[in-house]
Amino acid sequence: MRKINYILLPVIGLIIIFSAQELYASGFARTKYDAAIGYIKKKQPDFALMEFRSLLREFPKSLFAQKSSLAIAEYYYDNKMYNDAIKSFTGYVKNYPDSKAGIFAKAYLLKIIEEIKDPAWEEKRLFEDIQKDFFSKPLFLLFKEYKETSYKSPLQNKFKIRYYIDNIEVYRNGQFFIKITQ
Repeated sequence: MRKINYILLPVIGLIIIFSAQELYASGFARTKYDAAIGYIKKKQPDFALMEFRSLLREFPKSLFAQKSSLAIAEYYYDNKMYNDAIKSFTGYVKNYPDSKAGIFAKAYLLKIIEEIKDPAWEEKRLFEDIQKDFFSKPLFLLFKEYKETSYKSPLQNKFKIRYYIDNIEVYRNGQFFIKITQ
């Protein structure tokens, strides 16, 4: 019985130490994320970008890294840094395929490609792939004209997406953003 205690106590101690490190890291990630959101609310997006980047660099596996990744991509879009935005949104969709915000990241990609005057062949192909992806899942409407989903991004943008039978409309901050047709 004593041998089991000698083995069990160090194992339990190690488990507690590693659990505490995870809580410690998530606490710091939360602090950085809250600081970035504070900068957004103060209308200082450049400082928020620095906090989001720092969070991604220091805590890449935290829950807040996913939100920071989207925020960085949105920042690039808002500042018309389209090449960086395409890379960031594409990375977000690839790294977080099951994210609720993934659909909005794809809408951003479509909007960017629509705004580029002379898109490259890869961008045109990306546009077509994303467009097909929007309509790949069957839509089931019951007693309604459309199905609606909403999301609030880390940069405090409010999105609504309306799925109709033959098209999809995306609204950003209450204003029309993009219409996607088959």
